[in-house]
Amino acid sequence: MAINSDDDRARSGALSGYERRLLGALCDALLPPGGAIPPGAADLGIAGDIEALLGSLRGQPRWLVRAMLFGFDLTSLLGRPPGLFHRLDAERRYRWVEASRSSRFRPRREALAGLEALVQIAYASHPQVAALIGYDGQPLVALGPAGPPPPVDLPVIKYPEVTDARIVADVVVVGSGAGGAVAADTLARSGLDVVVLEEGPPIHRADIVGHRPAERLFEFYRDGGLTFTVGNPVISLPMGRAVGGTTVVNSGTCFRTPDAVLASWAATGIPGVSPEAMESWFEAVEDVLGVQPVPEEVLGANGEVMRRGAGRLGLSGGPIRRNIKGCHGHGVCAFGCPVDAKQAMHLSYLPRAAAAGARVFSGTRVRKIRLEAGRAAGVVADVLDPQTGRRRGTLHVDARATVLAAGAAFSPVLLARQHLARSSRQLGRNLVIHPGAGTTARFDEPLRAWRGTMQSYYVDEQLSAGVLLEATFPPPGLGYSAGSLPGWGRGKSLFALYPHMASCGSIIGDAGVGRVRPFGRTGVSIRYNLTRGDAAKVLEGIAMAAEIFFAAGAAEVYPMLPGLGSLRSAAEVRYVREGRWRPSDLHLSAYHPMGSARMGSDPSNSVVDPFGHVWDVPDLFVFDASVLPSSCHVNPQITIMALVARMAARLADSLS
Repeated sequence: MAINSDDDRARSGALSGYERRLLGALCDALLPPGGAIPPGAADLGIAGDIEALLGSLRGQPRWLVRAMLFGFDLTSLLGRPPGLFHRLDAERRYRWVEASRSSRFRPRREALAGLEALVQIAYASHPQVAALIGYDGQPLVALGPAGPPPPVDLPVIKYPEVTDARIVADVVVVGSGAGGAVAADTLARSGLDVVVLEEGPPIHRADIVGHRPAERLFEFYRDGGLTFTVGNPVISLPMGRAVGGTTVVNSGTCFRTPDAVLASWAATGIPGVSPEAMESWFEAVEDVLGVQPVPEEVLGANGEVMRRGAGRLGLSGGPIRRNIKGCHGHGVCAFGCPVDAKQAMHLSYLPRAAAAGARVFSGTRVRKIRLEAGRAAGVVADVLDPQTGRRRGTLHVDARATVLAAGAAFSPVLLARQHLARSSRQLGRNLVIHPGAGTTARFDEPLRAWRGTMQSYYVDEQLSAGVLLEATFPPPGLGYSAGSLPGWGRGKSLFALYPHMASCGSIIGDAGVGRVRPFGRTGVSIRYNLTRGDAAKVLEGIAMAAEIFFAAGAAEVYPMLPGLGSLRSAAEVRYVREGRWRPSDLHLSAYHPMGSARMGSDPSNSVVDPFGHVWDVPDLFVFDASVLPSSCHVNPQITIMALVARMAARLADSLS
């Protein structure tokens, strides 16, 4: 899909005529012509671009955007004199937008924030704007004459190769991400017949090269990246939807679980999870993935800034360990690697599993766990048309063991829809998401921080207190570096200084207060209210990031807090720590849902046993982030993989 295709817009019909007029008025109010970047949103047809992007979505995400548009239009009826937003003159629309940013009426403020993010994505991704700020998408280290390595061959079965069918296997694995891929590999290489079912499509290098990051966001992420928690505050929670799961679109960060966390899990009676016991499992995973610290040549200016500031303050940190082989520093890790350097599951574990005989299906959405005499006996899945998303057939898989690896949002929901695994009353509860905030800084010298590894350097000085900082700089308009800039409006002055920016994000070890439940026929409702204790951690992360940036020589830091547009010296960081901020004041995103079907040694307070077996249902297992007993305090990718390798090895032994 090309963002600027008039044909695509005409076919999409994503918005009504009223909604188009409203979106156009909002785009013009947010990004009028003139200023440091002369073209306005209307000049570039940004409203049409957004509708084209929405045309690729179905169901809940599109309705969410339409609801935000309608709701924001109504908010201006509260003004004096009252009037619908799209009927106001240009000056009143501009003033209403500016006032909405700090409004105490949450729906007004949050509707604007969501819509503004869409406008920013489309505007910053436009080739004319990208050229004006100097973004060319080129890697930090040029490819050699031979180019990237040959693509990895992963055979995937999909519609129309399969429609209505019944197949038999030893194990069916639902999901192909960090948990499902490792499970499939471990089980298949043990000689078992394994079937992997994945709802999302296969992603190939051709789907990445030549397609802008914004297009890939809408293609590779569930709900086009528009998944949010419901609560105080609303938190963006993007998840991948592809063969390989979220590993295709994550940053490739590979921290081992801290020893203190493993020790706390072991202390609850879970065997085999002490630091010593997990050592060999981590080593095996890291060997397959090629885990290594970010090489110096692709650390990039964003990582160098954070290293310089942390070093001057004497803070603990270092280059992030990542699953990479031949990284050139394209800086688009969260939107698919264009040279297959990031060793996501579709390039690493799934090809190994397929070579051992595992069959991988895409476009298959599991709707039911088959039960026979109270035991899991396989699954029933809808076969989806990859072009329309419509059901084209039904796939029945009969299996001796059924493994759910659909992630911490969807594995519990599959169980809940059939009223399974409920005896402990913990199913869907205890959700951890690692909420965090982005902090951006402006430097006098140009950095072009988008060049190099997207997530490059960490500071773990306060990890024991639940605060981890990671230098993260995504492409323009996507992520922290756009959302934390106050200079979008009329002048677009700060956005024009994008080459001078650096940014980092925080990961907060949260309390696990979220909950997931089924929503509609196939959806999920994710409720999460940030605790005051976790809000304090977020604020400490912002303050630490600001201090690091000032130590590195920043001219200004943007903390993304209402009424506090910028900080101009290290002394002003006290405003972050001393302010009376509420959870609803924080602009947050999260990327690590886990803990919603936690494992334990006591069936009265856990959903699965220490090896992922559902306490209530024989032959049914959960092998994904759902089983983590608490926050792991770091990016959970190889925590999930090492735990699943351990659990799958036990299952393989029992089935042999």
